Amino acid sequence: KSTEGEERQALSIESQKDKVKEIHPDLDIIDILEEKHSAFKPYNRPVFDDMIKRIESGEARGIIAWHPDRLSRNEIDASTITYLVRTNVIHDLKFGSYNFDNSPEGIMMLQLALSQSQYFSSKLGKDVKRGLEKKVSMGWLPGVAPEGYLNNMQLDKGQKTISVDKKRSILLRKAFDLILSGSYTPPEALNILNKEWHYTTVKRRKVGGNELGRSTWYKMLSNPFYAGIIVFNGKEYKGKHKPLITLTEYNLIQELLGSRGCKRKPEKHDFAYSGMFKCGQCGCSITAENKSKYLQKSKKVKKYTYYHCTHKKDNCRQGVVEQIDITNKTIKTLNSIEIHPLLLTWALEYLDSQKGKENKEAKQVENNALDKIKRLETELSSLTRMRAKELIGDDEYIKERLTLTREIEAIKQQGNNKPSHEEMIKITKDNFIETTLAKQKFITGSFRDKKDVLSFIGSNRQIINKTVVIKLKKWLIPIAKFMSQYGAEIARFEPNIIGLDYRKNEALTSLRLTWLRRQDSNLRHRD
Repeated sequence: KSTEGEERQALSIESQKDKVKEIHPDLDIIDILEEKHSAFKPYNRPVFDDMIKRIESGEARGIIAWHPDRLSRNEIDASTITYLVRTNVIHDLKFGSYNFDNSPEGIMMLQLALSQSQYFSSKLGKDVKRGLEKKVSMGWLPGVAPEGYLNNMQLDKGQKTISVDKKRSILLRKAFDLILSGSYTPPEALNILNKEWHYTTVKRRKVGGNELGRSTWYKMLSNPFYAGIIVFNGKEYKGKHKPLITLTEYNLIQELLGSRGCKRKPEKHDFAYSGMFKCGQCGCSITAENKSKYLQKSKKVKKYTYYHCTHKKDNCRQGVVEQIDITNKTIKTLNSIEIHPLLLTWALEYLDSQKGKENKEAKQVENNALDKIKRLETELSSLTRMRAKELIGDDEYIKERLTLTREIEAIKQQGNNKPSHEEMIKITKDNFIETTLAKQKFITGSFRDKKDVLSFIGSNRQIINKTVVIKLKKWLIPIAKFMSQYGAEIARFEPNIIGLDYRKNEALTSLRLTWLRRQDSNLRHRD
């Protein structure tokens, strides 16, 4: 007989033993087995499995049970029993409340009885689940009330409610307050609760009457039941019981608990700079995590986001960097390349004026490449003629021909990959505009925008010795140098460019020429 849910059984284990001996006094009982696991699930009963092995080994010839449902309430175990009976491994079955005839008809009736047991258990499970869901929807937690609450046992079954345990709830509320003050850790509050306030748990039939355990205390701190919320089958319901703490206090406790706190809803973190930096020491990725700190003075929890090396390689001891440091460093870098609108206008006008004007240097490079291709093709033809006249052998011919062919293809591929003059103008204009708007996009944009800006300006981004390092792309370096040298001079012409005096106009013209020379260099040598 299963010992699971003894109070629901018609007869106790001892009563069943006595009754079986009374009904079958002449049988030689080798052993009496008690299974503590439910017969509803297969592969979950070690005592049953051991019993079958002992029968198959010839240690016993039959089984005595109170009812067929004690043997099985699932299809797998039921088929095992009936198959062993049919193959005469089990010679007989005896029951205290069921008559079994070891015949084809008797085996069929046994199968029906076992199937009925399985159906009854399955249906009962659904009925119980439906009843529990109904009770939860009414605002009451099924089962045993959590610590600090009591079940109202005097009410009818299905109508029982939960009330506050006045004796214990006062002390628990004080313990919650210790945590909320930010001055006590959960273990410290638990120690005060048990040692100084002499708290004892509710005494039940087999458990309770002792100090509150550490694991139970942590479960209580992360249980939203104490804030008036019932969690059942992954869903939240508003409870009708009296909460010990407010929902705001509950959320605050979860912040203080950190990773040990309860996440009431699955939380997907999206960090601003995840995947954008590498560790400057070991080259591993930089990961991020959120931390919380309780500020006792303001009675608030302040959240921080830290970035640090994943430490997947040994001997890396790099520390953490706060998100605000990365933000400030990026803004500082963007300030160094921020193009003044006046300079942007000059650059765009100049680039537009270059349309249709192929750069002489670029044209010469292209002509040189074509000349080299012709020269190599001539050498290839000569090589073929030499082979035809048998002036060189096959091995030398194949080797030289392969070398010349590869060199020709490499030059052609290089020319194909290089953007045209018009394409280069468009790319340069787009990048100037993007550079001008980068700072504003970074400050006001989404996390995705911030990552795009970082990718746009920096080719090598690292964090080392708690310092953020952003290496500018090559084509941005001249802009940064120009702004560093002439930024203050540009500011002198603001706020009104029109109507400048002669000397300012002259200085402005000089500045414009300097700026355009740099942009012409960018157009020709952009990386």
